[in-house]
Amino acid sequence: MENSIFHEPVPDWVEKVCIILLVCSQIMISGIPANAIAMVTSFLGDEKDAIQFIYYGGVVGSASAYPLIGRFLRYFRKRQLLLLCISLELILLVISVFTKNNLQLFVVNFLLSSVKMVCLMTCLGLFLKKFNPTNSRGLMYGMYYALSFSLSQLYSYWVAVLLQSYSWKYTFLISLPGIFVSFLIVVVLMHTRRIEKKYPLYQIDWLGYFLFIASSLGLSYVCIFGERLYWLQDNTIRLILAASIVGYVLWTIRMLIVRRPYVDVRVLAKYSHVRVGVALMIALFFIYNTFSISTEFMKVNLGYTDSYVAATNLYLIISFVIFIPLTGIWLHKVHRVRESLFVGFALFAIYYLYTARFFYPEENSTFFLIPMMLRGAAYGISITSLSYYASVNLVQADNTHRAFFSIISRSVIAAPITSALWLDSFNYFKQKEYDIVSAQFGMDDYRVSGLWKSLVSSNLKSGSSLDQAEQLAQGTLHNMIYKEALIMSAQNVYYLLAAISIALAILVLFLKVLNVHYVSEKNKYQMTYMDV
Repeated sequence: MENSIFHEPVPDWVEKVCIILLVCSQIMISGIPANAIAMVTSFLGDEKDAIQFIYYGGVVGSASAYPLIGRFLRYFRKRQLLLLCISLELILLVISVFTKNNLQLFVVNFLLSSVKMVCLMTCLGLFLKKFNPTNSRGLMYGMYYALSFSLSQLYSYWVAVLLQSYSWKYTFLISLPGIFVSFLIVVVLMHTRRIEKKYPLYQIDWLGYFLFIASSLGLSYVCIFGERLYWLQDNTIRLILAASIVGYVLWTIRMLIVRRPYVDVRVLAKYSHVRVGVALMIALFFIYNTFSISTEFMKVNLGYTDSYVAATNLYLIISFVIFIPLTGIWLHKVHRVRESLFVGFALFAIYYLYTARFFYPEENSTFFLIPMMLRGAAYGISITSLSYYASVNLVQADNTHRAFFSIISRSVIAAPITSALWLDSFNYFKQKEYDIVSAQFGMDDYRVSGLWKSLVSSNLKSGSSLDQAEQLAQGTLHNMIYKEALIMSAQNVYYLLAAISIALAILVLFLKVLNVHYVSEKNKYQMTYMDV
C-alpha cells in the first residue's frame, strides 16, 4: 500500500489489528502509577512526597518530549524509531526492577515516560492515517480518548490487584507482553524504507528543552512539598518558586528570539481560541482533579482497599466508551463546542451535588455507579470538546505548538497546582470540622459519657489495664470524630466545586470566542500525532 509502513503483502485488516495492538500496548506502559506511590514509599523508606515528585517527573518528561517527536520522525525511519523506542522501553522496564534509591527511580521514570511519549505518538500517527480517512478531529478525539482513558483505568486496576500480592516493582512488568508483541509486529511486518525527508537532530533547541524541564520540575516541587513546609514561610519553597518563575520567563524569551525554538509561543498570541482552550483546560482540571478526596473517604470511612477503590473507578469506563464517542460524532457533524461544554460542566455540578448529598459511610460500592458515571461523562465530554475546539482553524505548522500547550496546561501546570490546592483546602476543612465535632463530644453529654464507659469496659474485659483501656477508647473516639470531620469537610469542598462548575457552565454560554467554528480549508492537511 502506498506510503504504508507495512510490507505490501500485509492485508489491510492485519495492518488495522497490528496498529490497534501497538497503540494499546503503548497506552498500557507506565512508570510509577499514582496508586503505587504508597507502596513505593514503604519499600524505599522515604516520604510519600519524594515519590510523588518522582511521579510528576515522569509527567514532565512525557510532556517535554512531545515537541521533539517531529524531529525524530524526520531523522529516523519510522520502523527504526519504533524499534529503538520499544527496545529502550524494554530495557528501562527491566532496569526499574533493580532501582535502589530515589535518584535511580527518578531517572528511569523520566526516561521511560519520555520514550513512551515518542513511541505512542508515532503509533498514533499510524492509527489516525488508517482509522480516520475523513480527517475529522471530532471523530479522532472520540476514538482515541475513549480508548486511552478506558485502558488507563484498566491498567490502574491491574496495578492495584498486583500490589496486593507482589512488590510494587513488578507493576512495571505488566507492560512486557505488549512490548514483545509490538516488537514482533515492527520486526516482521514493517519495511525500512524512508518515507519523509531526513532532518538533522542538531537543529533541536536542547537548551529550551532542558530549561522547560527544570522550570516544570521546580513547579512540581513547590506544589508537592509546599504544604508540609508551610508554603512561602519556608526559604526553600520561596527560592524554588522564584527560580521556577524566572525559568519560565527566560524560556519564553528564548522561544521568541531563537531561530528554531523548542516551541513557538507565538501560537498563543496568534489564535484567541487556543488561549481560551488552554485556559478552559486548566479550569477543567480545577474541578476534575479531586480524586484524593473521594479516595480518602473510601479508604477511611468505608475501609476499601486500593484494589477495591480501583475497581470502583472502573465505572468511569462505562461513560468513557459511551459519551466520548458520542461527543466526537456531535463535533464531527455540528462543529460547535458551546453546547457540549455546557453539558460537561453542568454534569460536574450534578456529580458534586449528588455525591455531597449522599456522603455517608454506610453506602456500598454500588452507590458509586451513578456518581462515577456522571464524573466520567462530565470529564469525557469536556476534554473532548476542548481538545477539538483548540485544534481547529489553525495552519499545520502551528499545530504541534498548539498541542504542546494543550498538554502542559493540564498535565504539567493544572495537575500539580489543583492537586495541591484541593488537598490543602481539604486538610483545612478537616481540621476545622474536627475541632467543631470534638467540641460536641464533651463528657457532659450523656451519650458521649455512656459511649466512653462502654468502650473502656469492653477494653478492660479484653484484658487491658485501665490506662490501656482508656487509651484505646480515646483512639476509638478520635477515629469516630475524624471520620465525621472527613465527611463534613468533603461535603464543603464538593459544594464549593459544584458552585464553580455551575459558574463555568454559565460562562461558556456567553463566551463569544466560542463562536469560532470549523473552517474546512484550514484543516485539509492530513492529521498526525500533532493533533492530540
